[in-house]
Amino acid sequence: MNKIIVIYGPTAIGKTQIAINLAKIINAEIISADSMQIYQDLNIGSAKIMPDEMQGITHHLLNIKDSLESYSAYDFVCDCKKAIKSIQSKGKNVIICGGTGLYIKALTEGYNYGDTQKNQEFREMCKNKTNIELFSIIKEKDITVANNIDINNKHRLIRALEVLLFGTKQTKQAFDNDYVIFGLNCDRQKLYDRINKRVDIMIEQGLLNETNYLLKHGVTETHQSFKAIGYKELMPYIRGEANLDSCIDKLKQNTRNYAKRQITFMNQFPNIIKVEVQDIQQATKQILNQIEDNKWIN
Repeated sequence: MNKIIVIYGPTAIGKTQIAINLAKIINAEIISADSMQIYQDLNIGSAKIMPDEMQGITHHLLNIKDSLESYSAYDFVCDCKKAIKSIQSKGKNVIICGGTGLYIKALTEGYNYGDTQKNQEFREMCKNKTNIELFSIIKEKDITVANNIDINNKHRLIRALEVLLFGTKQTKQAFDNDYVIFGLNCDRQKLYDRINKRVDIMIEQGLLNETNYLLKHGVTETHQSFKAIGYKELMPYIRGEANLDSCIDKLKQNTRNYAKRQITFMNQFPNIIKVEVQDIQQATKQILNQIEDNKWIN
């Protein structure tokens, strides 16, 4: 069976266009591995691809959840496996593309981050610990989980620690027998410039209006969907606590910091193939050459 191609990398590096270019060449459909693009109505802030931008390539796991719902890495693994089977049943290849490293790690390495029974005794014990203490334990157990969790959300900290301590790693064929992971990177300043420009475009496209729409829909800062970079940074302006320019600057800074964490996360994948992106066409060709040379796709 053909390998499943995974394209991972920091925000704004060009993952989406590279995936589309490849999909057209190798007859593939694309599965999104983005923890915010699964939500309906989170379009501008999540940089979600729109139907008229897909160039005829079918995309999966976009807009599958209401913005009031929660979604876990375990949910992603289950949904992604269903999508993979559906695509392969049509005789097509699979490309998984996204920047949520925890999702990709859970899928390719077989971690079970969500299907663990609740331990009430353990939860009561954790209530006496501070968020920092819980986060420190999580960091010791799995830096991957620590890098993808909100330290201010005690409920999620307790749940994450519960899964790490009492969950099990699923028995699964070694990931590199099924998946080939390409990690995209580029000159840091070039990436930051792209991020800053993308944020400016998001503001022009109506990110503030989208944020206000979500608030009217009932989304609050406690909902998982609203923790996405791009929305919470505008809240001080909406509450009248800061001017818009300072919120935009904070949004750019947080996005740059997130990109740095995504790049660091590449080290979590032992067999990742790193690709330096000078431009979209060059990166596409480099990945395609690797696929053809290794006969990963028939």
